[in-house]
Amino acid sequence: MPSFPPLETVCKKRFPFSMACPSFVYPAGYTDNVRHLAPFVDEIELLFFESRFADSLPSRSMIRELAQLARNGGITYNVHLPTDIRVGHRDAGVRQTAVDVLTRTIDRCAPLDPTTFTLHLERDRSEPDDRRWQAHTAESLEAVLANGIPRRCISVENLGYDFELAAPVVEKLDLSVCMDLGHLMAHNKAITAFFDRWRDRITIFHLHGVDGARDHLPLDRLSTARMVRVLELLDRFCGVVSLEVFSFEALNASLSHLLDRWSGLTTEADHRA
Repeated sequence: MPSFPPLETVCKKRFPFSMACPSFVYPAGYTDNVRHLAPFVDEIELLFFESRFADSLPSRSMIRELAQLARNGGITYNVHLPTDIRVGHRDAGVRQTAVDVLTRTIDRCAPLDPTTFTLHLERDRSEPDDRRWQAHTAESLEAVLANGIPRRCISVENLGYDFELAAPVVEKLDLSVCMDLGHLMAHNKAITAFFDRWRDRITIFHLHGVDGARDHLPLDRLSTARMVRVLELLDRFCGVVSLEVFSFEALNASLSHLLDRWSGLTTEADHRA
């Protein structure tokens, strides 16, 4: 097993929410990352961004190994579904490929009992008509749901476009929501308003630093004012918070910054009481 430096901050069972991080922090595969990260967090976000590679999906034996690592390490998983698919594409063949990829990924990961499957609904240019895109998207996802996955196990993530375009699909199919705070802040959207709009459906936060339009940065790159607003939302949330940064250095800095700021928040609350 490769040897990598350990994180400096233990955030396991330190918050009222589950602290999560991605499965690609160290330059290694899923199992080595899980072994090194499990002592420090409550949950690991398994990333399956690219479906076009033949080995992009773990083998069934690796899934069994990941399940054993979860039991041994006292962690859970959430799954980020592939992002290189288009469930709302104008072409029916492209949509069917997307359905097949999602169905295969969900089926393969089901033994891990993920807390949620996070889904990108890309608003691509192949279908300029919003209503047709929504109808195609809903039709594709109905085909995925027909395989038996509970509807609230799929969490639709907000991306760069106005999330209200996805709202009819989310509400019609009774899906959950993945609130990516970094995406919202990078596009100068109000995070509190988004949370209040979707709070009954939000299962997971994606959290990362933002500098202008750049996101997925260490959390300490957030301005003080933005960090205060983030902490106010975290104080109202008991789901999963995944720090979506993709290197040891960025995760190490982010965990330390979050715990330091959270400790300050709880101390202030004790003083107010």
